[in-house]
Amino acid sequence: MTAKSKSSKSSEKLISGNIRRAALMMCLLFLIAYIVTVVTNAADFFEESADTNALRALKDDLAAANTEMDQHYQNLEEIALHLAAATTKEEVDAVLKEYIGSDPFGDLRYYVGTHTYAPDGSLVTEDQAYVAALAEARNKGASAVYLDPVVEKDCVAFYLPLPAESYADGILSIVPARDIISMRSLADENLWVGAIVTPEGKILATEGKNGLGLDLVEFLDSFTADVTTEMAISRCLRDKGTASFALTALDGTVYRVAVTPVTSLSDNASLVTFREQATLVEAEMTFIRHIVIVLIIAVTSLVLSIVYSVLYHRQAGKALADALLTDAVLECPNAEHFRRRASGVVYSERRDYAVIVMGLRHYRPLADTLGEAKTHEVLKGIAKVLDTFCSGNETYGYAGDGRFLLLDTYTSEKSMSEKLRLLGAIINKAPILKQEDIKLRFQVGVYLTNLSTKRTIGEMIDCATVASETVNTSMKKSYVIYSEEVNRSVARNEQMEAQMESALLNGEFKLFLQPKYSVKLDKIHSAEALVRWFDPEKGEYMFPTSFISLFEANGFIVKLDQFIYIEVLKYFSQAAERGEPIVPISVNVSRVTAMSEDFLEFYIGNKKKYAIGDNFLTLELTESFAMENFDKMGEIVDRLHRSGIRCSIDDFGSGYSSFSILKNVRFDELKLDSVFLTDGLDRERDDRILETVIQLAKAVHMDVVQEGVETEDMFRRVSGMGCDLIQGYYYAKAIPVEEYRVFIKTNTSIVYKAKVK
Repeated sequence: MTAKSKSSKSSEKLISGNIRRAALMMCLLFLIAYIVTVVTNAADFFEESADTNALRALKDDLAAANTEMDQHYQNLEEIALHLAAATTKEEVDAVLKEYIGSDPFGDLRYYVGTHTYAPDGSLVTEDQAYVAALAEARNKGASAVYLDPVVEKDCVAFYLPLPAESYADGILSIVPARDIISMRSLADENLWVGAIVTPEGKILATEGKNGLGLDLVEFLDSFTADVTTEMAISRCLRDKGTASFALTALDGTVYRVAVTPVTSLSDNASLVTFREQATLVEAEMTFIRHIVIVLIIAVTSLVLSIVYSVLYHRQAGKALADALLTDAVLECPNAEHFRRRASGVVYSERRDYAVIVMGLRHYRPLADTLGEAKTHEVLKGIAKVLDTFCSGNETYGYAGDGRFLLLDTYTSEKSMSEKLRLLGAIINKAPILKQEDIKLRFQVGVYLTNLSTKRTIGEMIDCATVASETVNTSMKKSYVIYSEEVNRSVARNEQMEAQMESALLNGEFKLFLQPKYSVKLDKIHSAEALVRWFDPEKGEYMFPTSFISLFEANGFIVKLDQFIYIEVLKYFSQAAERGEPIVPISVNVSRVTAMSEDFLEFYIGNKKKYAIGDNFLTLELTESFAMENFDKMGEIVDRLHRSGIRCSIDDFGSGYSSFSILKNVRFDELKLDSVFLTDGLDRERDDRILETVIQLAKAVHMDVVQEGVETEDMFRRVSGMGCDLIQGYYYAKAIPVEEYRVFIKTNTSIVYKAKVK
């Protein structure tokens, strides 16, 4: 996964986290608002619930009390049923005699006219108050409550009329109120105390945990200081109404006092119950408690989720920042990190810096050769070296595709050049490179901040990149400092890139051949195939130095190398058909071409296709490519040899030459760079070095070619050292194929040509 995709995923995660956190915050606010609402309305809720529950319980209590009353009426109706058929006093007495002393039926009386008789038939002549009470009950035709003077208890008189054909007019049952108005059924676990109370507050019956005495009003006076509620209860009793009241006792306990008429009593006495309000709302309290617990758990969970989300957000933010500023593969600063860091340094420090772009030459072919894992290992090694070299405000970053960015303190070009050279030397000491027998080379572009600090860091990097793209193998320095001339050069390169494909199709690339001279035979020995680009607008040729490096960088060199090779093969074929003289031709093969997958198949296959004889073709492979991988180079040379193609080391001495090439690979030819002909410390020292190289090559049976022989002095020097072949303007320049056909047919002796000149 690339750093960019990781950064994108981290961004998506961060956005997703923000959305989740916002949702959690909304839920938390909602829950808090809900809790506040519940708490705010709890008092009213419990008040309403207590009132409702008290009246519901009172209704059940009333039903129980009425059941007791109804049961006594049923008992009395049993007796009345037997008396209905009694037509004489004797018959009435006989029926009632069976019920004398039976508690469920109370103290019985029956009426005949204006007389009242006991169950034994005797006439009842109690005091007038008692008789009046009985008469009242009889007159009401139901029940009446009164104070019995004999037993000194509140009693209830139940009266039932008898049919007209019966001897007696009606029957009366007298029962103590506390017996008949039984409240034992009301003694549930929530009832504190209950009572049957007359409208005046007289207590007829009680049940519960505490006695109320005989008068409810007196009890309330001693029980509470809430006079208002006490008066409301008394008023409800008098009005025979139904209601529930919150009453606070002197000890602070809140009770619910519920009042309702007992309709089974003709006097409409009321049922009054006392219950602690807390017990009435216990279920609601439990429900609310559960809700609160759930809400607390939910709030806690949400708070924890939000805390986690915040921590995750910070972690994700840090991860995103790291992803934005770190190369995920190399685990080192990336280009964005470099831009930010460099911006803070360049525009704040009053000193000069060099913004450097270090690009690996031929990075793609190198990566294909090493594979992904080893390539990453190589790049990590480079990053570690750069990290070690950066000090103070200096920084670096990886920009991808084998390109590193470096901000270096600039004092002089010499010190910068030395640092770059040292960097390259240390990087190439990496074990992985030694193991793979590869030497890395860089194309380095430099932008000096003293040129202009008005440019942004991004623009400075672009300028350094432009400069790096102009570095080519023919240059002695591996770096180019940006200038306006460099910029113009890049513009020309861009123009050439835009035209190169069409130029190849239109035949603008031409084959030129430069003869090579045999010192021993004094005549042409072979030739080198070169290319020129004809500009139809200007009507002139462009030399390879103006476009080869560009084509190597963009990969077009493969097509161009193959085109020149086919042109050489066509020349051989045509020359053979015409019966023209033929000498071997060497063809340049760039490093990029040699690293392509179908390199050997293309060159060997086309040799066979055009039926070219063995040893007429020589492939010139660059010294830098040969140095990178001896094993791979050895395999290539062996296959070419088996196919009848000779191999040459081109430009030997132009770079970091190593005699290990001669030791490890069986090349047929060593082509010396023109650098051997330039003046060094002194002529004698130069000649000894050159002669040593020539003799060493010849000792391992290699032909030696010295290129760049421009003068007679150069010719005589290399000839005297035993050089086999020379190439250069002194003998012949590169010429078009048609001119070459003429050249090869003439006397190709240098002695002869010298005379002609």
